[in-house]
Amino acid sequence: MVHKYFGIVVVLGTILLSACSVDNTEQKVKENTSVEDKEIVESSTTELNPFEMSAKEEEVYSNFQIDINLKHLSGLEPISIAKLYVKAGFDKKYDVQYALYTDREGYVQWSKEEDKKIPESDRGSDEQNIKQFKNIDKGTFVQTSDYEGYIEYDSGEGINGFQMIKNEDGIWQVSFLPIQ
Repeated sequence: MVHKYFGIVVVLGTILLSACSVDNTEQKVKENTSVEDKEIVESSTTELNPFEMSAKEEEVYSNFQIDINLKHLSGLEPISIAKLYVKAGFDKKYDVQYALYTDREGYVQWSKEEDKKIPESDRGSDEQNIKQFKNIDKGTFVQTSDYEGYIEYDSGEGINGFQMIKNEDGIWQVSFLPIQ
């Protein structure tokens, strides 16, 4: 139980620390601009998106959030599943995001009820998530076993890995604490 929460605390702590440096930088830029410039800065950050979704991914995302049925994910490549996970986070649809985590026995690290208790402030800002997931759509999936693999991508801050687990039905899902 403690091991479960320790992992969550480490990841969330890292996100919060990076947020402090990002927030300070953004504030300095905003202080040295006019009111008109501030409006441009604020509106441009709300339009940022780390990737484009294909029509198929949009359709699956739309259908999946209606009934949270994994059958919608059948046949999707791991990178597409990762994009759905990231989009659900941007859309603040944490129930959808949780449903994209693996349900494979031995890999589940916390329950849906525990996930609901994670505060919004610990989930990272849009700017942090854009930075963290930048270029995930351009990554390469590396399968390491019959049911494990990771997406290797360059976020601009270095090479990252995003872990994926294939469930018993052959559907790729996001590993808990996916960033390596």
